[in-house]
Amino acid sequence: MARGDHIYVNRLNGIYNHHGIDCGDGSVIHFGAPNWQTRRSVCRVELDEFCRDDTLEVRDYTDFFLTLAQGSKKQDLISSATERVNRIIDGVRGLAVEDMAYNEDGIIARAESRLGETNFHLMINNCEHFASWCVTGISNSDQITSIWRASMSQSQFMRFRTDHFLTETFEYPWPWRQKPKDR
Repeated sequence: MARGDHIYVNRLNGIYNHHGIDCGDGSVIHFGAPNWQTRRSVCRVELDEFCRDDTLEVRDYTDFFLTLAQGSKKQDLISSATERVNRIIDGVRGLAVEDMAYNEDGIIARAESRLGETNFHLMINNCEHFASWCVTGISNSDQITSIWRASMSQSQFMRFRTDHFLTETFEYPWPWRQKPKDR
């Protein structure tokens, strides 16, 4: 394990994984909350608090960085659509994927840039989406993708993912947008 690693632990005997970014100083930045009743936010916690006695693992991005170094693109339609949508979202955040450093400093800077964010959404903006975005610039959750791929055809999945993500992105009250008050 090293500074800037995408780390995760298996929760509830492997029912799901919880993800975060190792800061290299004994702390982790993740999308979490102390309990299920508390609103989730991107926060920094001690490594022990993140692990909660579960086994810590590191996500392997060897293939991603090999592909990046070779300059080749995946032909998978879902990956392409996800990357395009993420570029739009990063533009809203004031970031450009092309300008991102893929080293530990860049990863930590991206994680820290979202501290305090509270727009958690299990399907489109969860802890795994957050951690993968910090490392790659692409928001992705293999856990959620595998559920949808198993339950829909590829064309249904693409339509759902694109429609749902864009709707949630532009209608959800982002931290810098104030929700209109009822009159």
